[in-house]
This record gives sequence, structure tokens and C-alpha cells, in this order.
Amino acid sequence: MHLFIDESGSINNHIPNNRFFTIALVRPLQKDSLRRAYKRFISSNYERLKTLDQDKIHPKTGKVIKCGGKMFSGNKFVELKGAQFDRNMKLKFAGFFAQKASFELYYIKISNKALSDAVCEKSSRVFNYSIRRALETFIREGLLPDEDCFLQIDERNEKKELRFFLENYLNTELNLSGAAAGNFGAMYFDSRANYMIQIADVFSNLFYSHLQTGAYGPQLEKLRDAGILKSIFSFPSFPNPPGAA
Repeated sequence: MHLFIDESGSINNHIPNNRFFTIALVRPLQKDSLRRAYKRFISSNYERLKTLDQDKIHPKTGKVIKCGGKMFSGNKFVELKGAQFDRNMKLKFAGFFAQKASFELYYIKISNKALSDAVCEKSSRVFNYSIRRALETFIREGLLPDEDCFLQIDERNEKKELRFFLENYLNTELNLSGAAAGNFGAMYFDSRANYMIQIADVFSNLFYSHLQTGAYGPQLEKLRDAGILKSIFSFPSFPNPPGAA
């Protein structure tokens, strides 16, 4: 089993309007079909994606309020980045990939306000612990198969000296403890060369945006109805806020 992982937001309980940190886990079921869909989405929205990737200028001050150049290098496409999408593009992306259940989607929702200052200082620990708790839950509930699991993560999400920690941590906590029968492996990739991580990036950003605004409920329900969105794991455990999935 392969899981592709990316995140949105930051683990910080002092940033205004940063109530949540989200992690998306994408499990491909039909890789060839998903790769074709990824390519079709880019080709059919190419010019619009280029427009969205331009610098955003404040109309009164003339200052750059959002930097572009994340998805394109000049005129050359580099990668999909959900943070560059506007609402319409996020809606189009969710609708496009909900057409065929060629993958499964799992979310981890972390409440920043429920975290202490000491915990936030070790953001990598929060990331690793929430991954461990979520995987244990998904496996125990029969949502994910209890087999060897290989995580592929955006390399920018972890410091180099900590990259081997997650793999050892999961095997110790889940495999050796008997919580899971399979072995765990973790590898880090440049998302520009990994289209599955890019898909996880956009879905993570869509969920993050929903938790901030409550504006993407129908899209999340459509993904549920299509059998794609399988579960949302909350950490720490707390009831869903108003408007959240």
C-alpha cells in the first residue's frame, strides 16, 4: 500500500486565523487512470492556472500580497499548488477528480488552539504523532488494509535530520506493538516530480480552506458519496466546529 501525503497551514497556536492544520493522505487505486486525469486537468485548465500563478497586487498600495511563480517557471508548468487556486479552481478540481473513484482520500485535522505552546515548538512531533494515531485508527476500523505501508511525503515538510525518524517511529509504535501487522516505510520527494503528492497538496488545501470558511461542504460530501473521501481523523479529539465536515 502506498500513501501520498501533503499538508496545509502551520502548526502554530498564535497565528490569527490559523485554527487548523490539515494533512491529506491519498491512496491510489488505479494509478494509470489517476495519472491521466492529472494530465487532463492541467491541459484543460492550463491558461487559467498560469493566470492564478501570477503575483497578486493590492489595488491601492501596489504591493505584492501573494507571490506567484509557484506552479510555473516562466511559461513552463512545474506543479499544482492548492494555495495558488481560487475558489472556482478548487471547485473545478474537486468535481473533476470526484468523477471516478481511482483513489481514496483520508484527512487529518489538527486543532491549533487545542495545542500548548510547548507542543507547538516541536511541530514535527505533532505531525508524526498525528500520522501514527490516524494510521492506527484507519487500520483498526478496516478503512486501510493491514499490510506493508509506504508513505511518500513532500521533502519540504520535514527537516533532513528528522526524515528517518518517522519510519522508525511508526514501526516501533505500530508494528512492534502489534497495532499493525505490516511494516512501514517513509520516503521524501520533491513534489515537482511526484504528481500524487501534488494531488494530495490540492486536496489538503481544499480541506484547510473549508475549515477556515465552511465554503466547501458540498464538494466534500460529493467526494464522500463517490466513495473517495473515507475518513477524517481529528487531533486532539474534539467535535467538529460549525460548518466543518
